[in-house]
Amino acid sequence: MKWAVVLGLTVALAGCANPQARKDFSRDLGAGNLPAATSSAVQAAGPLDGEPNNLPWALEAGALLRQSGLPERSTQMLDGAENLMKDDDTRNVAASAGNHALSVVVNDNVLPYAPAVYDTVMLNTYKALNFWQIGDYANARVEWNRTDDRQRRAVEHFEAEITKQRDEIKEGENAELVGRSLSSSDEALRSAGVDVSQWKPYAGYVNPAAIYLHGLYFLFNGEGQADADKARSSLERAYALTKNTQIKIDMAAAKSKRTALKPAVWVVFENGTAAHKEELRIDLPLFLVSGNVKYTGIALPVMRDGTPAYPHLTVGRQQTQMLADMDSIIRGEFKTRFNAILIKEVVRATAKTVLQKQINDSNPLLGTLTAVAQAASTQADLRSWSTLPHNFQLMAVPYPESRQLALGFPGHEDIVVDLPKEKRPVVVYVRALNAAMQPRVDILASK
Repeated sequence: MKWAVVLGLTVALAGCANPQARKDFSRDLGAGNLPAATSSAVQAAGPLDGEPNNLPWALEAGALLRQSGLPERSTQMLDGAENLMKDDDTRNVAASAGNHALSVVVNDNVLPYAPAVYDTVMLNTYKALNFWQIGDYANARVEWNRTDDRQRRAVEHFEAEITKQRDEIKEGENAELVGRSLSSSDEALRSAGVDVSQWKPYAGYVNPAAIYLHGLYFLFNGEGQADADKARSSLERAYALTKNTQIKIDMAAAKSKRTALKPAVWVVFENGTAAHKEELRIDLPLFLVSGNVKYTGIALPVMRDGTPAYPHLTVGRQQTQMLADMDSIIRGEFKTRFNAILIKEVVRATAKTVLQKQINDSNPLLGTLTAVAQAASTQADLRSWSTLPHNFQLMAVPYPESRQLALGFPGHEDIVVDLPKEKRPVVVYVRALNAAMQPRVDILASK
């Protein structure tokens, strides 16, 4: 009887990897239906009159509320998302033993979403941009400082992650079995066209776009030598990572002794949607000496390329250049976590298969049902922040005498942007999720 309960629960939970809500959300985004996608994300994030309780959906909702021109509501949603975020140690304590036990029987979708480091960096970046947009420079400063702090802690985080993975391989239960299975899995991944060696992060696991925007904010709005040093340091780091020519110009301005920055227009372009996870199923030899196993396998998340909305933007004859490749940031971080995901899936498959054999030895019919449940529950955790951009692009142009800027979108009509009448440094911040959806254009002015 107890096995029937376990099997029933396993099958019931097996379908949670990619629920219908996520499919509908992706369909609405692809069709350019921003109101429907935003409404779905907000509702899925949690109660409308309270704090969000679903982190992945709160992140999606926060990004789409920005896209909808609602920076204050976006910040409220992202505040709620930030409250849901915990560091790895806290998450391990908070997650119940029951959830972890259930994840071994089912899959990782039953566990709370563990945010990536790039999630946390982009969350604070978006909050900083929201505050900058509405002219709340004090709170923008706080969020930029949080963004910078998260980036500086990234290397330490991943060094600890890598050490933890090595210890688990050497000292965990069934270490020899896991090691042999990992070798077989690596070969199976290569055969399936997945080459994790190509997933390379930027040095230090940082996001050059967030670093650059941090530096640009303090270049525009600095208040004293400490802020000037922040601007210079961040722009130097961003240039070292990207070699972008505009960043080099901005870096020179930050190093100069001039007290005022010349009026100009910086165009920052968030382009498309980022790399996303897809499921890869692999039959895995577990070296079990038994003929009483009807199914064994693993399901792994693998990264597929993101999609740009446009190749670039233009102003006159000038066009945006690459600032940061968000796909590289996501894949590089995922590569570091991948071994831990793979190890856990191998251990999970081993435990399920051993259980299947034991049940089958005593009751072949129940063993068959166990195999069916194992196959149904073998699903990868595909949760991620899907509305992050494919890449960031950048250019700067002289402040037009007309106080209007014509942004060119290849294959689509230009968008004319009204600039402040008083000439000053401004950022024209453009977000295009896809070519089916109207791009969002916001003005971020200096003080």
